[in-house]
Amino acid sequence: MAITMKDVRAWLDPEEPNYAGAKSLGPAALPFLLELVRGGDLGLASKATYLASLIASDKSVEVIEAAAGTNEPILRVAAASGLRHLKPAHAERVLNTLKSDPDPGVRKVMVTSASRVSSPRVAAVLKQIAQADPEPFVRETTAGLLAASKKTALARARKAAKKAARRKAKGGTAKARRPKKK
Repeated sequence: MAITMKDVRAWLDPEEPNYAGAKSLGPAALPFLLELVRGGDLGLASKATYLASLIASDKSVEVIEAAAGTNEPILRVAAASGLRHLKPAHAERVLNTLKSDPDPGVRKVMVTSASRVSSPRVAAVLKQIAQADPEPFVRETTAGLLAASKKTALARARKAAKKAARRKAKGGTAKARRPKKK
């Protein structure tokens, strides 16, 4: 069944869209989402931007970048929020567009979302923002997110090391579990 603008609007028109269900529209919805981003209805355009970030497609980033490049802060916030769902390379592109956004609120949402992207390049940009953003609250937010991320990574590493040590102590290998005997 071909997706139409009517189908896309049916998912996005409610005040609180069911994004989990709407993403089932898939990549076929992306041209319509791009059209909505470029249209005049900011509420619908911001919903379209976020939905595009949830659709697993290389073309999703085009919709997000279109929103990130507008003069409308609400669309740039939607793009910033959605970058956490993108592939790292795509998230990096959006991050590069938004890292010097004139609106500190957009930058704050962007760093919060970007902190959930696993990418050395994203981490490097966040470190730069933590040191040099013109707004203290953006620098502080970014520094806090980086510190929390570092603690989480250390905790995961410790947990993995303990698990490997327990396996080794039980006679297994530290790298992989032995298959259970039937």
